Amino acid sequence: MREASVLVVELDSGEFVIIASLALRKDTQVISIDPTTGILHYRGRWGFDVFASEGDALQFLKTSRGMVKSSVYSKAILGYAALGSVGLLLLATRLKCSIPELPCGDCVYTVVESLWLRIPLRNPQFHAKGEAKNAADLTDIQIDGMHYFCETLDITRPFPSDFAVDNPDKEFVWNEWLASPFKAIGLETHCMVLLQV
Repeated sequence: MREASVLVVELDSGEFVIIASLALRKDTQVISIDPTTGILHYRGRWGFDVFASEGDALQFLKTSRGMVKSSVYSKAILGYAALGSVGLLLLATRLKCSIPELPCGDCVYTVVESLWLRIPLRNPQFHAKGEAKNAADLTDIQIDGMHYFCETLDITRPFPSDFAVDNPDKEFVWNEWLASPFKAIGLETHCMVLLQV
């Protein structure tokens, strides 16, 4: 099983794109963030937003959508929300394998270091002051050292769980609301099921 990686790039047009390679999949997905509304876009078309590797996806972006202005590497996506004039993408930048070898070979990771990536949105609509406060409150939540996940196994139920990793017991999932934009585009497993210590 390959190690998961997430690369978020900002193109010279100001558009942000997520390039995700998961441990559960052999391909790489390109998820575009609408620069106006913050809505995630993904169609599942080979050669457009599905590629054999991160390198192939990056090369496609450079040739079809412009040069990369900046990039951020991370280990996992933990959530996303578009609030007012900003998109907030929660990324795990450093993980610790807390339970290294479950009987099936799976690993439970603790989030050691996370990052709230702020993506400016060009939304001309009026937004109440409350939206800016909501965004600030969300990014103040303590993530590092307080949350954990398993990318390949349902750990919300007694072990061994008969349920798929994308069908957790919602009672224990901390980031269900933050995962909903990925579920809306059919990428349920792209946002890790985050549990709180």
